Amino acid sequence: MSTKAQNDLGSGWRVTVPATSANLGCAFDCGGLALQLYLNARFIPAQGRQLTVQYTGKTADRIPLNESNLVVRSMRLAAKYFGAAKPGGSILVESQIAVGVGLGSSAAAIIAGLLLGARACGKDFSPEQLLRCAEELEGHIDNAAAAFHGGLVFALSNANDRAVALKTYFPEQIKLVVVVPSVAVPTHHARRALPASYKRADVVHTLQRTAVLAATCFSGKFELFPELFDDRLHQPYRQKLAPGIARCLRHRQEGLLGVAISGSGSSVIAFAEKNEAQIARELQKIFSEEGIQAEGLVTAADNGGAVIS
Repeated sequence: MSTKAQNDLGSGWRVTVPATSANLGCAFDCGGLALQLYLNARFIPAQGRQLTVQYTGKTADRIPLNESNLVVRSMRLAAKYFGAAKPGGSILVESQIAVGVGLGSSAAAIIAGLLLGARACGKDFSPEQLLRCAEELEGHIDNAAAAFHGGLVFALSNANDRAVALKTYFPEQIKLVVVVPSVAVPTHHARRALPASYKRADVVHTLQRTAVLAATCFSGKFELFPELFDDRLHQPYRQKLAPGIARCLRHRQEGLLGVAISGSGSSVIAFAEKNEAQIARELQKIFSEEGIQAEGLVTAADNGGAVIS
């Protein structure tokens, strides 16, 4: 990760964790991509076992500053994992990642807390240990794996018994257009929108695209096209949770390689080889026509992952 992404938070243990976009259309609950948007956190140890949190950044009103805060919970879990005393001190967080819009804000907070908690114990997690702890807090590891490793990651977990994550570099020349509507979609709402079972044809349709997405990216070809992101497992149901998403998924224009719901929404992510600023404006316009304000960001993949110092 580039050091320029890290804000100066003063002395002490510091960690920088990228935002992530999971699912990527067809890669439901198994794929994630790290973005050049960051959560920065600093931990200043002090006597006692109380942890206090200060937060600045995107959607600050959605962040709890008590024991339910995910950085706090993650630091507590790290101490428990290593059999150490609960850490005490101050946590200072500055984040560019909006909460509740499908950009991996919870995964970034969890990875930050686990890394800071391990450092406070004088320990280090192995990657698999870290992801198993992240799964305990979040229930899945696709976002967490991408936030920790950076790049494009495909991951699986087996009932807290094993966690496997495979990473490949994602070229920064493919621009990532992230359009964030003002409407939030909590993950638990998005989960409830999914059906209990699927038709075999829909599963095969999505598996084919997941396999091709992984194959083209891990081979280094990165031959992306709009139909590659046409999922039938989650997007048909989640696109109804915020007006404008369905139209964004159908949008086509020159330079656009594909559009997907970012995470469980409400953001969408577009992959562009050119015209990225115009693509951002067109997607924002779609939301605007539905009466929803939306912020457009043009960024690129973060291939470095989380860094602690």
